[in-house]
Amino acid sequence: MPRKRASRKKKKSAINPLVAVLVTGVVLLVLFVSALLFAKSAVRGWLKGDEFRDWLVRKASVALRANVELAETDWQGAEIYSDSFIAEGNEDAGFSKLSLDGIRARTGGVEQGAFKIPEVTVNRFQMEFSPDRKRRPPSEDREAPVAKPKVPGWLAKYLPNRAEVGDVILSSARVDVKRADGSTPFLMQGVKATVEPDFHTKVWEIRGQGGNIRIPDQPEIDLKDLAMRWRESELFIDRCGLGIYENGHVDGSGEINFSGEGNFNLKLEISSIDVEELVEGEWKERLGGTISGPITITGSPGAFVYEGTMNVAEAKIEAIPVLTVVAEYTRNDQFKHLVLSEAKTDFTKVGGKTNLENIVLQSDGLIRVEGDMVVQGEMIVGQFQVGVAPGTLRWIPGAERQIFTEQREGFLWAPMSLSGTVSEPKEDLSARMIAAAGEEILKGLPAGVLKEAQKLLNSGDGQKTSPRGLIEQGKPLLDLITPFLK
Repeated sequence: MPRKRASRKKKKSAINPLVAVLVTGVVLLVLFVSALLFAKSAVRGWLKGDEFRDWLVRKASVALRANVELAETDWQGAEIYSDSFIAEGNEDAGFSKLSLDGIRARTGGVEQGAFKIPEVTVNRFQMEFSPDRKRRPPSEDREAPVAKPKVPGWLAKYLPNRAEVGDVILSSARVDVKRADGSTPFLMQGVKATVEPDFHTKVWEIRGQGGNIRIPDQPEIDLKDLAMRWRESELFIDRCGLGIYENGHVDGSGEINFSGEGNFNLKLEISSIDVEELVEGEWKERLGGTISGPITITGSPGAFVYEGTMNVAEAKIEAIPVLTVVAEYTRNDQFKHLVLSEAKTDFTKVGGKTNLENIVLQSDGLIRVEGDMVVQGEMIVGQFQVGVAPGTLRWIPGAERQIFTEQREGFLWAPMSLSGTVSEPKEDLSARMIAAAGEEILKGLPAGVLKEAQKLLNSGDGQKTSPRGLIEQGKPLLDLITPFLK
């Protein structure tokens, strides 16, 4: 009986699990890489398209509360360049106009929902504070959404919703404050600065150097060093180093509010300012020394209030009429060229009026002057006490007995009034000294000579006479009485 051939069924080959995992992994990896490439390409396309520029404009408009215009952008690798950025402040903005030219930004891509910009360089930066602001249309909604990017919805959530900016380097910065009439009470220009903006707190850190500051009726100020914070319309100055006149230096801090007419509150410390640079005309030849001391400036441009103390080192006074008279009568030429060991005054200046209080001028061993003075435009009015060392006036008959009658602090004192103008000051002390000397001399003269002398002294027109004029009038009197003095 024939053997039945055993039926053989073909066995199905089993799939190796390891191979399946590898194949699946490769497929997923390819899909993932493809998705990343697609996402990267989509994001890159969005960043380099008009939608991204519109997004930047919208974000800047909200942050700055302004109408913003950004010129066409050009990408060069990881850098983006634009010719200009202009922002015109709305009524609630901290400025009226902001302009940037030649903008180049180094980008760092998108990270955690933020578009990273580590560094921005700007060729020219200009900010203006003025009452000229744009009125926001009532229908405008600053929070309106930007145009939707042309990417799948699942990818849109990975696009940036904010920008994080690092240092902004300004090659040349200018800040103007303008009034409604177009005048400029404050101008800072030509400053090289680095700005660290914080769009969350709206506080911008600013460091700068170079350039100058111009304020009406003040000398041009060189900016040597500056560190401050800006928030909306306020500047908080942490420190500043300024150069003024030829060798003068100013260190300061304070606050400036540019809203409205502007409000300043500055604390300054001045040093090394030459007196000759603060005075005019013949006073340049009469006064010398270097000024230092604290000053505060408050108020708005055009209505500043200056308060402080001036100390003058190496002070010198020359050719002052009253001191010339004293020098001639005391036969001591030191009074003609006084070198002061102490010279200081407190002052307050408002508009064209300056109050000088607690004035102290002293030359050791010779003279000390104390008092107050008011300068209103060109006019001056002052009340002083003049002290001289005992024995100094021994050559002036009657001076110590009739004029310098108060003794304190090692000096003999007499009052002195000052009037006239800055260019032609008038004082009454020298006239009183001459009158006292004449009276003292005439007391011992014979009656006839005394009568003639009195006629001579009373022959004037009754008007106040300058010290030089009194001396000239006194010459005939001296000729008259000389025979009796021998």
